[in-house]
Amino acid sequence: MSMMSDMNNFSQLTEAKPFGCVVTVQNRILQNVLEQIPVQNGKPGWQKVLFASEYSPLQLEALHNLGVSQSQLQTEDSYAVFGEGDTITVCSTNFRGQLFGAYTLLQQAQANDGKIPGGVIFNVPQCSFRGLKVYLPAPDALDEFYRMVDFLLYYRCNTMIIEIGGAMEYKKHPEINESWIEYCKEMGRYPERAEEVQNMFGWSKNSIHFENGGGTFLPQETVRKLVSYCKERWMQVIPEVPSLSHADYLLHAHPELAERPYDPFPDVYCPSNPESYRLLFEVLDEVIDVFDPETVHIGHDECYSLGLCELCKGKDPAELYAADITRIHDYLAQRGIRTMYWSEKVLNAIAKDGHPYGGADQTHNCSRGTKCHVAATYRSIDLIPQDCRAHNWYWSIVVRGDEEFHKRNMPMTFGNWSPFRIVHWQERVDAGAQGGAPSHWTTLSEPTLQYNGVFTELVFGAHLQWIPGYQPEQYAALLEETAKELFLYKNRAILSQPHFSITHRTTIERPWKYLTSAPLLIDRDTIGKYVVEYESGRTLEIPLIFGKNIANPFRSWKLSLSDHTDCYCVDNSLCGMMLTTLPIRMPNGETHFNMAVANPYPNDPIISVRVVKTAEDDGEILLTAFEQDD
Repeated sequence: MSMMSDMNNFSQLTEAKPFGCVVTVQNRILQNVLEQIPVQNGKPGWQKVLFASEYSPLQLEALHNLGVSQSQLQTEDSYAVFGEGDTITVCSTNFRGQLFGAYTLLQQAQANDGKIPGGVIFNVPQCSFRGLKVYLPAPDALDEFYRMVDFLLYYRCNTMIIEIGGAMEYKKHPEINESWIEYCKEMGRYPERAEEVQNMFGWSKNSIHFENGGGTFLPQETVRKLVSYCKERWMQVIPEVPSLSHADYLLHAHPELAERPYDPFPDVYCPSNPESYRLLFEVLDEVIDVFDPETVHIGHDECYSLGLCELCKGKDPAELYAADITRIHDYLAQRGIRTMYWSEKVLNAIAKDGHPYGGADQTHNCSRGTKCHVAATYRSIDLIPQDCRAHNWYWSIVVRGDEEFHKRNMPMTFGNWSPFRIVHWQERVDAGAQGGAPSHWTTLSEPTLQYNGVFTELVFGAHLQWIPGYQPEQYAALLEETAKELFLYKNRAILSQPHFSITHRTTIERPWKYLTSAPLLIDRDTIGKYVVEYESGRTLEIPLIFGKNIANPFRSWKLSLSDHTDCYCVDNSLCGMMLTTLPIRMPNGETHFNMAVANPYPNDPIISVRVVKTAEDDGEILLTAFEQDD
């Protein structure tokens, strides 16, 4: 069994059988999934796969006998798999549920040597919102986006939030795109430049998202294709159009609209200037035309500059903030579109150590000993439309923040969600939280997603969002299952052919740091290599990349409560190893790391394996096992 094949809410399984012939269905997306299941021609097995949108009376009876409730049957994305005789039937009231059912067939086959059990499986999510927040891909990295969509669907996610900013073509405002490229070049002049600009002035500034679109922009037609790929698979796409704050993509081209006119890199527009909205709404119109969205995310996080310009002086920052959200909300509502927003500025977030965050009144220490006062905005929660969907990324700061939305009947999801860091998860879902989405604040390159722990968060989070009852005592066991699941997802093809199974660790230690503008650099992070020598004289070099396929063995599989905020702390280095590598807990308390490498010369005997260290760091590379598997 595997984590996903075993992740079922209700099941009563019978004999497992292979596909006895090539199975075809009309829908090409479902067909693409089924084609990944091996066929054993001529053997007794499943001959047909049917997809249905309604349950038969006999199927309903079987599900009720398993304990499935009527409300669970009506839950969006719930689905059932029935296997009887020579026919498998996948049933869900929507196509996305049917697609999840097709992936369940694939996952069962992957876990059972190509065989799929008969009987009944029924799965129902406990969270209606399950997703990931990303940037638009660079023009030469579109395949990374498509692969990420497929990954999300394999793990039963239903939503993608895509930040647009300056990274999509604006036909009515080409100056935004031209200026965006210039701005991104400046922010990427060297790895530390963006962080330097964010912290070099006497006032607080937004983080800088110059990695969006790879520092350039995509033609609208290309973005339409990305959106179409998602919508064909019923993946909900929510475009994020940063507004009020994180408006650098607008203001670099239109500095006359800046709230701080003296800021050389402005990031907040003036909410009292009608021209701000003329520009924003024309940008929104183009985004709406391309995405045809049900919901638009309007940003509004990290808003530190309000009530400062000549038009805004003397006005209450909370009222300015609320008026801006309301104006955008009403514009979208007239077009039948819901509003979502980053919600920390509507919370009076005082952490358990007494530190003020979010919409609380606060003073920031800035460059060269200066201080910046950020006025309170938390009163705005009672001044904005009640149907605005709060994307609450302060779940980790104050648990009680959830209640501020629930008691006002405001819909709320968790943003920047880390499923193993959240405290009181099940209680918060039961209280009304609709689910969560991790975020990735840089490119969609696989090594970066792995190192930043996003793959681990998504798979661990899939369990939490589909299987009720998670408690923190389950963390280590579930993390192990997540690691195994990811290792198989990445390495199934290699494991099915001649390969080397390598288990190792290193006494070198390097600090983990979230990768944004300073990416994983293969040359910098390579600490050595294995040189495999064959009898024929051929050699194979296997690079050892710290943080990707080898790490220090002193890793922690435990949760610890933060002293400052309402969240758990975890070992980021451990979580960032999962995908290419399988961390293994050893009896002595160490963690060793296993990786699979294809053997290109399986018929050529090996005469030696040399360990070559190339890094100047103190420490050794320690090989636990080097096995040849056929």
